[in-house]
Amino acid sequence: MFALLERLCLILRAVASAAVVILFTVMMVSVLVQIGGRYVFNYSIAAASEIATFSQIWLVLLGSGVALARGQHVAIDMLPAKLPLPYARVALVLIAVVVASFLWVLAYGTQPLIKMGAFQLSPALRVPMKYIYLCLPIGAGYMTLELLLAVIQRWDNPFPPPEADPDPEEAI
Repeated sequence: MFALLERLCLILRAVASAAVVILFTVMMVSVLVQIGGRYVFNYSIAAASEIATFSQIWLVLLGSGVALARGQHVAIDMLPAKLPLPYARVALVLIAVVVASFLWVLAYGTQPLIKMGAFQLSPALRVPMKYIYLCLPIGAGYMTLELLLAVIQRWDNPFPPPEADPDPEEAI
């Protein structure tokens, strides 16, 4: 079961990482097009602004799962790191339960928004907003899978000390 979850997360991580790179590129290009349109041609391109906004929303939700997988979220773990192993495991599980609860509320709470978004179109692109709102439950689900995998992987050492010299190539 653990191997299946790990394989699933590896595949999702690769897809999410590629999507984050593509979304960032699309966002950057659309912002540059908007700047060029506004300052070179004296014409504001509304679609470019929407593309940048929607790309950033999806980028943040998918990128949060990738950051969770890499342990790059901000965490104050000074106290739990000093706990004996059984208590550190309890702290790890409690923290995971709180985070998973938030993610469940995020995913469940967006269901009415997604239903309403089926009838609402974005102003410039005329795209149904449900496709934009879908990033919330998809991102929450992906983060939940990564959270579950992180708890399993960190069971023997719940709060490892930070690396002194992280590999700069890993961030790329």
